[in-house]
Amino acid sequence: MPAEKNPYAILNLQKGASDQEIKKAYFEMVKRYDPEKHTEQFMVIQNAYKRLKDTAGRAREDIYIYNHVKGEFVLTTEEREGLPIEELKNEIKKLEESLKTSPEDLDVRSKLILRLMQRSSHSVKKRLWAEAIEDWRKVMDIDPTHIRAKHNLIFAYITLGYSYAQHGLLNEAVDLWEKSLRMNPDNLPVIHNLAIAAERLPNPVMAQKYWSETLKRWNAILDQEPSNEYIRNCIIEVRRHLGEKVLQQEEGKEKQKSSAIDEYREILRINPNDFNAQFKIAETFMEEQKWEDAVQELQKLHQGHYQNVEIMNMLGWALLNSGQVDNAFTIWKRSLAVDPSNTATKDNLVRAHLSLGKKLRESGLYTPALVHFKALLKYLPNSAEVHFEIGSTYSMKGDIPSAYREFSITLNIDPKNQLAKKAISALKMRR
Repeated sequence: MPAEKNPYAILNLQKGASDQEIKKAYFEMVKRYDPEKHTEQFMVIQNAYKRLKDTAGRAREDIYIYNHVKGEFVLTTEEREGLPIEELKNEIKKLEESLKTSPEDLDVRSKLILRLMQRSSHSVKKRLWAEAIEDWRKVMDIDPTHIRAKHNLIFAYITLGYSYAQHGLLNEAVDLWEKSLRMNPDNLPVIHNLAIAAERLPNPVMAQKYWSETLKRWNAILDQEPSNEYIRNCIIEVRRHLGEKVLQQEEGKEKQKSSAIDEYREILRINPNDFNAQFKIAETFMEEQKWEDAVQELQKLHQGHYQNVEIMNMLGWALLNSGQVDNAFTIWKRSLAVDPSNTATKDNLVRAHLSLGKKLRESGLYTPALVHFKALLKYLPNSAEVHFEIGSTYSMKGDIPSAYREFSITLNIDPKNQLAKKAISALKMRR
């Protein structure tokens, strides 16, 4: 998760601010902090605006930031203008005793509900949330259909949970948000908050549960609003985040990588041209040594990013390991044509020719082995190692003069090369 400060907080905004509000806040702060006098602060403000100014950037930030649910406690005029607190306490006590003896007395129930709501109003004014919550719970016990008590209880749980989360009290926040969710199971901002909090605890099982629920609801919104770019980007960023989290896990690597690929596939379902998701799928197949799958994914990427050297270098290895040797060298040569100074491409060509040359020689295929070793001279003309490998191959093939020549070149390049000295001595013995 991003370690940088919440960009909304930098601009004195809450998450959910509109484009216009973000622009207004940015320009107001820029006026306040002259870039010449407050360079560091100005750069922080500028960075915050940059992270929020477009839909994709805002979605990238928002998936990690708790939702601040707007609203207020709902009380009627009569509930706000109750008796003094001490009188209320005494009357509530009497009414509770009466209800115990006459639980079906509607008049007592009605009066007790009113007095409890009035006492909750006193608690709200003094920000005594625990006391207010207790009174609304009592109202709900008497009348489970009481709309205002239910609303206030849910809003109190959400608001207090947000406050706890902001102060790092994540277990307490999760407890309150889950209570609110039991009363309103489809509250998307709360479900999203729970996903963030569970991940920060960390509680991977809980996090996976709430991320899945969040995605399910965002997908439903996108189905109804296909042009909603903000929701589309939120889904993509969460899928990307989950894929990366899965790949970081050590246990059950094979299964985890498969799950990660599923996450990236979901991104591509929403945005078929997402380069990062395509690349991660290909990279995962490479790590798993699923060469044919890697070739397929990298070829798709190559078609859309024809001049991308990194893709061509990966594709070369995937082709080589899947047995498509000629195609591998063709793609590497194409990569070198795009960027002649690219050291990674040259290194790939050297490693591949050297590896194939040794394998062919071990199999007794000396002529094809020599083709690969000699190809190395184009990239490493003064390499003692390359000339030694060529000399060794000629020696194994029985071509003594050629072997002697290559070992001599090796010694000219590296006069202290003991292997070449021993090889020449051995050749003299064979003459």
